[in-house]
Amino acid sequence: MKNAFGYLACGLIALFVGYFINAFGGLLLFELLLLSLLLSTLIYFLSQRKMKCEVRAVSDIAAKHETFEVELVLSSEIFPLPTAMAEITLQTTDNLKITGKTEIRALVMSKAPTVIKIPVEAVYCGLGAVTVKSFIVHDYLGITDKDITGRMHPSAALIKVLPDIPETGTQKEILRATAENSSYDEDSESESNETSLTPTGFPGFEHREYIPGDSLKRINWKLSTKKDGLLVRLDEKVSASSQVFMLDIPMGDLYDGSYMKNIDNIVEASLAMLDMLVRQGFESEFNYNIGGQWRKADIKQYGDIQLLQEDLAAVQGLNPENRFGYEEFTSKMQPICFSSCMANMQGELQYLLEKVRGSYVFTKASGIERVAENVWHVDEDLEFERLG
Repeated sequence: MKNAFGYLACGLIALFVGYFINAFGGLLLFELLLLSLLLSTLIYFLSQRKMKCEVRAVSDIAAKHETFEVELVLSSEIFPLPTAMAEITLQTTDNLKITGKTEIRALVMSKAPTVIKIPVEAVYCGLGAVTVKSFIVHDYLGITDKDITGRMHPSAALIKVLPDIPETGTQKEILRATAENSSYDEDSESESNETSLTPTGFPGFEHREYIPGDSLKRINWKLSTKKDGLLVRLDEKVSASSQVFMLDIPMGDLYDGSYMKNIDNIVEASLAMLDMLVRQGFESEFNYNIGGQWRKADIKQYGDIQLLQEDLAAVQGLNPENRFGYEEFTSKMQPICFSSCMANMQGELQYLLEKVRGSYVFTKASGIERVAENVWHVDEDLEFERLG
């Protein structure tokens, strides 16, 4: 509005000059002002229909805390005329952060597109996006503008952010709970031979004290409980089946930093759990959803976790219809579910409890308490704690 008043003032000055000072000069000035208004208006309306915008990823994958670039590309179909001035505001999902300007003013003055590089930092794991929040076209005289974001539908840059695979050491309580949930029988092995004395002095199969790096499959949990220390069987009769895990990421606000941080925490907690099991020689099955499709990963060695890590870089929130299709992958064993549910997501939490019968792992920051018999918390340091 201020610019409009300024333009009218210039017109009045031109009339004043023409009437009181120099008729030719005043008329020429008035014609130039009128021509500039007509040209500005023409380009303004053409730009609304002929400008195109896209946000393009230079690379579609990044590591956490890595800084990379995306490109804002503006093109025009009105060459040789330049376009009107465009004011573009960018936004990201909260697992990404633009480290430069989020508001950009630019125009296209040639047949070639105008390319502007935008620095972005990967903050949390999962599928992230850099999108155009608003695209406003201004005329040259600054008299009027229009938001044409809805008409343009500018494309977004999608970036997959790799989660870390944390090394958390051996956490005996969660490992024991995992082993007890697996279908192997240690009843006949705990103290079946009362006449045999082991090197540790305990009757039954031969045992020794646990040493970090020993296979989880050889820990005799029942005897260890009685003797108040981890004991490892020395026999060769241990038979274990895989533990079944699943990852549950319900749809939430992807522009809420606390929820994206929660997803990051629970995804890395699941990878830490798999890493602990592999280090103990224990196999597992991990079920997860990418792009609406459920997948199963058989985890037998560290390389399998690395392949899973690459897949989980594309993890994102799921709609209810895609959230629990895991039954076709799992065995009859009750799964251990790592969920990014939070206390303020009561509908999603209740749906989880109805659909999944097993154990649940939530982040400590989620605020979810003991909503079922077997619930665990994991904190930001990836320490597991059983509730109740």
